[in-house]
Amino acid sequence: MIKIIQRLEFEDVFPEEEKQDALFYLTKVSRKTLLKSIGFFNTNNLPNFDNFFSNPEISKDVYDRVVDYSKKTGLKNKPETICKHASLKLSELILSNRNELLEENENSSIDEDEINLFKAFLVVNQEINKNQNLESTSDSNFEKLVDISVIFNFPLSDLAIFENDDVEFSKLIYTTLVKVEFLFEFLNSKSEFDNLKKHLITSFNTDNEEDFFKEMRYLFGKLLKLKTSNNYIFQVDDENSEKFLTSMTSDDILTDEDFTYMKIHPLYKLEEHTYSIVNYFYVIDKFYRSSKFKIKEIYESDSSLKSKYGNFFSFFNKEFSENFLMRKILDEIFDKPYLIKKPESEKELDGEPDYYLRQNNNIFIFENKDVLIAKAIKASADIEKINEVLKIKFLGDEDHKVGIGQLINTIEEILEKKFRFDSYVNSKNNLKIYPILLVHDRIFQTTGINYKLNNWYIKSLEERLGIKFNLSNIKSLTVIDIDTIIWWSPYLKEKDKRFKDILDNHLNKLNSKFKINTPNYEYGMEIANKRLTDKITSITYRNIPYTLPTELFIDKFSSILKDE
Repeated sequence: MIKIIQRLEFEDVFPEEEKQDALFYLTKVSRKTLLKSIGFFNTNNLPNFDNFFSNPEISKDVYDRVVDYSKKTGLKNKPETICKHASLKLSELILSNRNELLEENENSSIDEDEINLFKAFLVVNQEINKNQNLESTSDSNFEKLVDISVIFNFPLSDLAIFENDDVEFSKLIYTTLVKVEFLFEFLNSKSEFDNLKKHLITSFNTDNEEDFFKEMRYLFGKLLKLKTSNNYIFQVDDENSEKFLTSMTSDDILTDEDFTYMKIHPLYKLEEHTYSIVNYFYVIDKFYRSSKFKIKEIYESDSSLKSKYGNFFSFFNKEFSENFLMRKILDEIFDKPYLIKKPESEKELDGEPDYYLRQNNNIFIFENKDVLIAKAIKASADIEKINEVLKIKFLGDEDHKVGIGQLINTIEEILEKKFRFDSYVNSKNNLKIYPILLVHDRIFQTTGINYKLNNWYIKSLEERLGIKFNLSNIKSLTVIDIDTIIWWSPYLKEKDKRFKDILDNHLNKLNSKFKINTPNYEYGMEIANKRLTDKITSITYRNIPYTLPTELFIDKFSSILKDE
């Protein structure tokens, strides 16, 4: 359910005090507390205003202040002090000012530490709240709810959507391992990619592919243990592991609207052999998402590769994301001989769908979109800017159709019985067409994004087809990410109909209409919120009767388990 929780600001709790900047309060916190805060405030079950303080007197004073504020403002829901966004901002402030904050202050008062840390959070909260542009949201109540959901979640889409994020973290570990394995398989497929692979391996201070995977799997296993115990500090004695971990640390962290420097260096060295996690999800993303940019560095200096394949993102997105990763994963799932796919050709034809699958009269059209959102847009919390870039990335313009536009081109070709890649469909009328956008960044699984893109898809489809527009045989748009396809793949392989069933369930909820009949206003609003949330939830977070088999997860660590 969509919960809009108010973040407490400084004036809400301490209206009689003159507010200072967050750094002012952090300078009054001891080095020990600051170092522990970096990791601690990115764990689960974080404290709020009512359980933040060790001293009962301070705790009661702050609690009474917040209660008084809530009564005066008519606030019904319990406000929040520490959110993931503020925790990252505070960690970034500490790390980017480490010389000033971590070398001098040795304050020994825990009371002073806690009250100043609390005040720093309140100041950061105010900055985050101020950045969220709620004035440009839609006029209608429902569309406004969608916009607010995107505004609140889009900037932190790199992290988990749920408070208890253990399943999401396990999913990211497993799918990252799969994708990195495919990435190395791709880099090993041609000798011309040797330098790209070598550069990636050395960027992690490892000597070869075997050592890279060994250290990566050891680290992922360690992170799993730490996360399940809600811990964030670990020790390493092995010299090679130390070198490997050092590649992910830095004393030169700068502030950035999208935490770029913390994503590049997601670990912090506390002391000799001892490390702290800046953010669990950032550590895992270092091995695939961030690795793309490491490969880009050497690619840009290789004139032969650039001459042959063009700019880096065209190369990576086409040659790896689409022709290698997507195709191998989907071919593994849909491997039955009676499932019809488009014929292979040496050269891609104009207007050819990225992936085509037909099961009897059910047609699944995939368009692969491995695209990025500029960090300034992502962090803007401005729905107008977000909408604009989504349309550019997934609709294109009159001259250049992308994503949704390409799907509509294929749908039109099928309806006109001029489809070039499966002659069977040109003689049939009782077809069901499922358009699918396969994305590679989990930012596009933010609650409300599929709903928005589907609205634009329906509008564009109706404009293009005119009198041929008929949603009885053309399904709404499904946006699904590659990680979810990988995570579900064992389940989808077992029975052919499962993929269609999951899509149908998702689309039924996406297109649902309902009325709330109850005299109880508050209960009615609660039910409406639940149903509206269910309507705009991404397919990634739909409940299906499946969990990844434990043996498949463990198998990803089999090589290091044998060594122990």
